[in-house]
Amino acid sequence: MKSIVVKQAAIVLQGGYSSYEALNRFVASFARGEGYCSLFVERLQLATKEAFVNAVKHGNREEEMLTVSCSFTAVADSLLASVRDCGKGFNPDALPDPVDPHNILRLSGRGILIIRSIAEIIALERERDGAVLRLRYRPF
Repeated sequence: MKSIVVKQAAIVLQGGYSSYEALNRFVASFARGEGYCSLFVERLQLATKEAFVNAVKHGNREEEMLTVSCSFTAVADSLLASVRDCGKGFNPDALPDPVDPHNILRLSGRGILIIRSIAEIIALERERDGAVLRLRYRPF
């Protein structure tokens, strides 16, 4: 069965952390335009923030001139999202378990855990000039 695309939107940001506010406004505007409840909007913003921070820090290695792009596609009962950076990608299953007692006091390493608690990671693809994290959300 084919999915019917309801709405699509994308934003391209300079790769620095200072671009997060623009991303946060973009996420809120898109989600509210779709009529998602405020709790879902907050969770979407949190997961998108974690993906963005990972893209800036690990993908773009904090190089301000590199970009991070984010897109949303609302279809039927799902929201598909992608976050693209200029990095080489990674294997999310190879990351240390952040709830392991040896890792519990680490200052980083929980982003993917947070994302997985909110969305389904459907793909992490390497492209010629970057990596794309693809997510599926079930809005409520």
